Amino acid sequence: MSVIGSLIPKAKFGFRVAHQIYPIDTVIFTALVLKIYDAVEAGRDDPGSGRAFSYRKSLGLNHDLFAPGHTYRDWLRTLQDRIFQIDFSHVIRTDISDFYSRVSRHRLENILESLSGETRAARTIEKLIADWWPHQSFGLPVGSNAARLLAEAALNDTDMALIAEGLEHTRYVDDIVVFVRNDQDPYATLAFLAKHLSDNEGLSLNIQKTKILEWDEFLMSIHEPAAEDEHSKVEFATEKLFWAAYGHDDLNEDALSELAMKDLSKELEELLAEQFWDMGRIRIVLHAMRLVKNDDIGKYIRSKLRDLVPFAKDVCLLIEEFTKSGIAGFDEMSGEITELLLSPRMRPLDSARAWFLELGVRKIVTFDASQVRSLDNLTGTLDIRQLHLIRWRLNDQNYFRARKARVSEIQAWAQPSFIFGARCLPRDEYSHWIRGIKSRLQFPLGKEFADWCLASYGTDPLAG
Repeated sequence: MSVIGSLIPKAKFGFRVAHQIYPIDTVIFTALVLKIYDAVEAGRDDPGSGRAFSYRKSLGLNHDLFAPGHTYRDWLRTLQDRIFQIDFSHVIRTDISDFYSRVSRHRLENILESLSGETRAARTIEKLIADWWPHQSFGLPVGSNAARLLAEAALNDTDMALIAEGLEHTRYVDDIVVFVRNDQDPYATLAFLAKHLSDNEGLSLNIQKTKILEWDEFLMSIHEPAAEDEHSKVEFATEKLFWAAYGHDDLNEDALSELAMKDLSKELEELLAEQFWDMGRIRIVLHAMRLVKNDDIGKYIRSKLRDLVPFAKDVCLLIEEFTKSGIAGFDEMSGEITELLLSPRMRPLDSARAWFLELGVRKIVTFDASQVRSLDNLTGTLDIRQLHLIRWRLNDQNYFRARKARVSEIQAWAQPSFIFGARCLPRDEYSHWIRGIKSRLQFPLGKEFADWCLASYGTDPLAG
């Protein structure tokens, strides 16, 4: 099966492509990676060192794929722990430019084979990815846990090179921090890392995000201000959201009180006006707005929907949170969202459209029949799938009844959503149709999927 690529904003004027792999391919891909990854994990740097910090796999087929204590929040805490080490003069903070899209798959295959000893599995993983991108020899799919594990393997030699050079570092995926001792030259250290990545991995550092900080600068960048420093305390309130945004924890009442002191709308306005966006900080402010919840924020976000398209997921989650909490500001907005979805700004952004359509799937926004007909002008695969589910929500029996005899003409990616959506038909009609088509379905595990749709008829598997 093919892979759906969706353009995702990653900077004010920059984009990356995220990938959705067909479900059965995801299962096969993940199974292959898990088959060999315990051996790969054993060949990585000791997790207790805190150097190769991210996505440490739990041994065996644990339902918790990743070992605890290795979230982004935990990594930030390890950086704070470094303030007690005084033998460093500088800190280098950098990341790798377009890391996922530039990973050499042949190089990765060699690393996997070397660490695991599983030549056949390593080659099969490379061939599977090559089937998704037959015209290029580099890049990993963005978004799956299997790909995250492969990304860690791809950077294993970089970890080992830094260790062999006597450089103290810590890394969360491609976000690298190198601690430079008093007897080391920070510029030479940075040059070593850049040369290793270029010569051995075909990768390069992100120039805009590379900084050499003096030790005192590093301390100021991570150290929480004293309680008596009221101004700094308020400024630091948003930074605390790192713990919530990356660790999925709720802030305590004191932190929420500090957060409420901030003019979050003004802060977001200022961030959006900057020449280069700090995408992480903008998302953190949007997350803060979700936690604070007030009518003014709802009105502000609604007035800025067009400007906030690059943050569609964060905005849609905020709208859902406010609506479910009974906060005013987002009632009767199906017309605005329809207009936005059909606007030129949204045309290249499949994933952003999918999130705004998801508001209809989750029953946060109710599109009427005329709006759904207008949205039929959206012809992307993700659009079609979401519109099938929205029509199911609307109990649009005529739509499914008129097309059910031609289900084989629907593209394989969208057939499951059509079959699921057709559950709005009367049970007898639906059962008869399912029994007639399930042997002719074109997508993998089609028969099993059809049986599940029939067995779960009358329930709402999407609720929750």
